[in-house]
Amino acid sequence: MELDDRQLIRPEVERRRYRRVKLVTQVQCEAMGRNEIMVTRDVSLGGMFINAKFPLPIESEFSLTFRLYPTEPAIICRARVKFSQSGLGMGISFLDLSQEAQQRLQKFVDEVT
Repeated sequence: MELDDRQLIRPEVERRRYRRVKLVTQVQCEAMGRNEIMVTRDVSLGGMFINAKFPLPIESEFSLTFRLYPTEPAIICRARVKFSQSGLGMGISFLDLSQEAQQRLQKFVDEVT
């Protein structure tokens, strides 16, 4: 039985709606009686990945505070955990970003290569 090339190539489909860019900054997470400072890996207009040895469970909602640049005002919003793996971290989606915060995030993503 012969396989043609189309059967051997299985492209991965990108499921994310928004382009991610690297962002390493501290974030303050408040949830489930925890108030912790964690560090991000990347960000998009829709969410971010946060490094954490003990991430929150999937579907947990929490308060998030972070800065895109040290001299800019903090962005404060609610977030929901969409991916969680102990020892690695959690992927979160933003729930209630203000229009001003969305514009700042979009500008940041557009400027980072």
